[in-house]
Amino acid sequence: MPSLPVRPDLDQYKTQAKELLAACVAGDEQALARVADHRSRSESPILSDTQLTLAREHGFDSWPKFKRGIELTPELRAALDPGDPERAREILAEAPQLANCIPWPTHRPDTSAIEIISTACVWHRPRKHEVALALIAAGASCDITVAARVGDIERVRALLDADPDQIDHRDTRGRSAMYRAGCVYGKFNEGEAVVDLLLERGALPDIFVASTFAMADSVEELLSKDPDLAKSVDPDGMTALHWAVRPRRGDGPDASIRLTKLLLEAGADVHATDPAEDDMMALHHVGEWGAAGPEQADLLLEYGADVNAKCGLGWTPLDYAIDRSRVDIADYLKSKGGKESGVR
Repeated sequence: MPSLPVRPDLDQYKTQAKELLAACVAGDEQALARVADHRSRSESPILSDTQLTLAREHGFDSWPKFKRGIELTPELRAALDPGDPERAREILAEAPQLANCIPWPTHRPDTSAIEIISTACVWHRPRKHEVALALIAAGASCDITVAARVGDIERVRALLDADPDQIDHRDTRGRSAMYRAGCVYGKFNEGEAVVDLLLERGALPDIFVASTFAMADSVEELLSKDPDLAKSVDPDGMTALHWAVRPRRGDGPDASIRLTKLLLEAGADVHATDPAEDDMMALHHVGEWGAAGPEQADLLLEYGADVNAKCGLGWTPLDYAIDRSRVDIADYLKSKGGKESGVR
């Protein structure tokens, strides 16, 4: 079933209805077959029949509701960004068919609202999370990777109960449910619960998820089989080292240090940039997050990290440490020649 385009035009659909009627009157078999299930009691098709055909082909059960859906599309777009869950729920209650609309032009024309909004479901954007849940409740097509990204553990569980093979499903960018739940910020508590559920069901963490959750034993096992994993990048362009220096959980700072050492010894590139976050390097993330304190910064410097490397914003690791009030890391970086960029 086609969804409405980014900017649906009612006049165009009116024209399409008239053209479809003309084709039916001319005896076009394909046109007549299209309208057959939507005919009124008249002997031959009339305009209301072809209008109803177009409406039903887009999921609406009447032409007036179809018109209203078209009118509401720009309003839903405004509610999706920056995020107005109350208005989104009102619109979707009136026109739930819009739950699967394509709200903005993208390089991928099949990108639905839930796919876009789920990516924005991060811990510091709770209203985006509410909007995503509103879309799902209204019937947005939601595979296991989207449910995981939103932190909807009950939907993830239901999908796995219905089809255990979903545990290995990946989205169009190659991201697994575990990756989408555990990596890239996410809803922390909900995402971790989804990861735990996936582990219980037999999912195997990849190098990126294992690094994010400080699963040092898993990382060591993965690297023993394929050391090149230390240099690999995830679907968003990040390396395991980017995740290891800011783990979501683990057995204290020692786990993060052990993890970082494992990756560096296997050949992880301390200069690799993170395209998802302003081309930051691992040392920038240490300044930002301070997961394991100065010892982690020292380890990266030992393997050749540049204490004054600049990210895409022009910030140095010291800029991040000062901005995030990581006093111990800031003092350590200064002792190693770290400087502020002057652009913060």
